[in-house]
Amino acid sequence: MRNIIKHLHKNYFEVAAFSIGLILLAFMDPNTTTGPGLCLLENLGFQYCPGDGLGHSISFFFRGEFSNALQSNILGPFAVFIIGGRIIYIVYKNSLNHNKIL
Repeated sequence: MRNIIKHLHKNYFEVAAFSIGLILLAFMDPNTTTGPGLCLLENLGFQYCPGDGLGHSISFFFRGEFSNALQSNILGPFAVFIIGGRIIYIVYKNSLNHNKIL
């Protein structure tokens, strides 16, 4: 049992974290401005945050509002493809090694 939990954590934690994050951003209201900011630089008092609007951009992207997504943060749509590609890669890699689980 301990080996199975260790295997699942080692091989699927990243997939679960990225998938949950994308699902939450897909259901987030992109027009909301309330809520805590997660930018470390802004919380330290800097004016510039490189990821500012990234979550809103991803949320707009999932709704098909591509111009709003690019206006919020130009990297948002690219982040969806990169994160989605990473999820697919990890699942594919683990499916090739599924016989080595136990």
